[in-house]
Amino acid sequence: MVRKLLFSFLALFMLSFVAHKFYVSNTDIAYNKEQRTFEISIKFIGHDLEHALKNAGVPNLYLGTDKEVKDANEYLLNYINKRFEISVNNKKVTYHFIGKEVNNDDDIYCYLETDKLPSLKEITIKNTLLTEVFELQSNLVHLKIGEEKIDFTLNSANTSSSHQLK
Repeated sequence: MVRKLLFSFLALFMLSFVAHKFYVSNTDIAYNKEQRTFEISIKFIGHDLEHALKNAGVPNLYLGTDKEVKDANEYLLNYINKRFEISVNNKKVTYHFIGKEVNNDDDIYCYLETDKLPSLKEITIKNTLLTEVFELQSNLVHLKIGEEKIDFTLNSANTSSSHQLK
């Protein structure tokens, strides 16, 4: 009986260290009509982002701790710049890192804002965040321009999506 109980406890303990099977980021892009900018938030699973950064040669950033590296935001922005792109009317848009939020539940939010945009006719979003390290990575994108809402999923097989605007 004790052996069976010990085996059950050990099996449960070992299963708690199994890697999760779902790899998802969530990107919200909202058009600010008054400022003529996109306000962007990207939600990562913290340990997935840290794995991708390590894979890219970035030192441990200790995000959200007292030991956080001074240039952590620059490292994050450089990674995002390499793997996330917005084009408006076939011209790549620049954006700025506004900040980040590191939650105790292992979520990391990165906040960005674009420079002032021209009139919106067509938008293309390319998102390959984390796809270089997780084959099954899905990047959910939610685009809101006025009353128009467009949702789509990007992954290693489908890295970008273009939309004509009304």
